[in-house]
Amino acid sequence: MNDSLWAARAEDLLNRTASADPTPGGGSIAAICGAFGVGLVQMALAVTGDAALDAQAARLAALQEGIRPAADGDVADFSAVMSAYKLPRADDAARAVRAAAIEAASIGATERPLALAAAFVDAIALSREVEPLVKASIVSDVLAGRDLVIGAARAAIRTADINIAQLERLSSPAAAGLRGRRIAIETQLEELA
Repeated sequence: MNDSLWAARAEDLLNRTASADPTPGGGSIAAICGAFGVGLVQMALAVTGDAALDAQAARLAALQEGIRPAADGDVADFSAVMSAYKLPRADDAARAVRAAAIEAASIGATERPLALAAAFVDAIALSREVEPLVKASIVSDVLAGRDLVIGAARAAIRTADINIAQLERLSSPAAAGLRGRRIAIETQLEELA
């Protein structure tokens, strides 16, 4: 699929997700579900219509701007990893190029879901901040949005986990730092969830 996942009809996206096609995978669907969760919190602020919540609305909009591209980015990351694995390995020089490409692609495929999970943690914190400030009739949407974002954050962490494990198998120097970021994000998530 060359078009953005955001341009797909919901039914087509669901059917493709449920198919044998490897994309969209967990990272993409985490981004989409989390974006909808953030959208529910944004909607609650819009319905409340209180100018005192403009700063929180702006922060949520900024987070949403960073979250949305992760859906297509995860597809691109997967493609980069698969392309790296397809590189030739006929001799030592080719194997070295291939190994470096796999490592670089795996680092990218780890950094994106970690950044996504971190954005979701920020969105969860904001949802807690605005929950008591929105109209009582719309609090359920804040709660539903938060639930979606929590699940999406956990899914993004799982996407990072598979790539961190690959980097550890490759003895990549980047693995330890990425694992540390992952642990810190999950700790924050569990404190807020």
